[in-house]
Amino acid sequence: MNFFNKAVIFLILIISMGINSSYGEIDPISDIEFLQEGMLHTEKNQFIISSDLNIREFFNGHIVRVSGQTVEGFPYITYSKISEENIDTYGKIFINGQFVKLSFIKTSVDVEEVKEKQDDLSIVSKYTQRAHSKQHIFVDVKIFERDQNKYNNFDQNYGFISNTNVEVIITNEENQKVFSSAGITNDKGLFETKYLIPDNSKRETLTIEITAENDNSLSSKILQAFALGNISSDSSGP
Repeated sequence: MNFFNKAVIFLILIISMGINSSYGEIDPISDIEFLQEGMLHTEKNQFIISSDLNIREFFNGHIVRVSGQTVEGFPYITYSKISEENIDTYGKIFINGQFVKLSFIKTSVDVEEVKEKQDDLSIVSKYTQRAHSKQHIFVDVKIFERDQNKYNNFDQNYGFISNTNVEVIITNEENQKVFSSAGITNDKGLFETKYLIPDNSKRETLTIEITAENDNSLSSKILQAFALGNISSDSSGP
C-alpha cells in the first residue's frame, strides 16, 4: 500500500470519528491534486513529495493541512480548503533560506497565444550529497519522458530522451554561482558533470539547479549538496 492510500485511510478514520459523521462519506484527499501526482510545483521548479508527511484536518474536515519534506530535502506545508464545489490549495516550500510560493492552479493557454514549451520532462539524477574540500561533487543526469518513468528510476533502460540540452548550475548560500556546466544528453539520455570543491572551502549548503530543454519542452529541478570544509587531521607534531 503506497503512502497516498495510507493518507486517504488515515483521513477517513479521523473524519468517521468526528461529530459530523455525514462528512465522512466524502474523500477530499483523493481530490487534492498534488497528493495524487506526488509532485509539488513552484514557478520555476518541480519537486517529488516523500512518504514522510503529516496530515491533519480541522473544522470537521473542511481544512486539510499537509506538511512534510520533498525527496530533494526541502520542507513544505500546504492548506486545502474543502467545499462542495471545489478544493482550493495554498502552500509554501523552503528553498535556499527563503519561503517560495507553491502553485496549484492550472492555467489555460489561449489559442491565439504563442505556444509555450511544456514542462513535461522527467529529470532523474544521481549526485554526491556530501563532499570535503578538494573533492568532487558528481552530478549525473538522465532525461526521460515523464509518463515513461513515473518512479524516477535512474537505471531504467527505456523512455530516455537523447539530444536534450542540459545545464547544471551550483550556487552557494549567498546565492552566488560557483559552478556551471552545459551539454547534450547522449543516446542513453545521460549527461554527466562534476564540480571540484576548492581547498579551504567553508562548510555550507550548496544548491544544484538542473535545467533540461529541447524543441518542445523545458523543465528544471533543484537539489541540495553539502560542502564539509577541509578534512580534519588528528595528527600531532613530533
